[in-house]
Amino acid sequence: MRPVYVAVAFVVAIAVVAVAVMLLWGQLIGATVVAGQTSGKTYTIRSMKGSYLPPEGWKVGDPPVIDDKYYNPARLSISVGDTVVYVNEDEVPHTFTASMVPSGASKFDSGPVNPGDSYRYTFRVSGTYTYYCMLHPHKGGIIEVSP
Repeated sequence: MRPVYVAVAFVVAIAVVAVAVMLLWGQLIGATVVAGQTSGKTYTIRSMKGSYLPPEGWKVGDPPVIDDKYYNPARLSISVGDTVVYVNEDEVPHTFTASMVPSGASKFDSGPVNPGDSYRYTFRVSGTYTYYCMLHPHKGGIIEVSP
């Protein structure tokens, strides 16, 4: 009887090792996929203090103003796979909302981002993206995404 117990223990030990190897392999494969998805660089765009105030003479219906005093930087060049972190450093909520995106790209919209909060978006399609604040439409920006 004793050899049967040894054989069963040996089979169980092999099974445990096999499961551990499969789990470890799955973790390594998963880590590689995640790393590939986030392998791009990260850039920060900020809403500056006082950016809720429109420039003198600007009226509703005018195009957004592309200026670093509203979104900083207001113009940014990145690559596909890069991530932009939008940070609201102003005293009031703002949005980071796409107004135009390249064909095949999804529009992004942070919704209201409170002071001190942030929003992340990873760009997957090359082309020109324009964005603005839905709450303060005088402020806008442009992101150029290269392949």
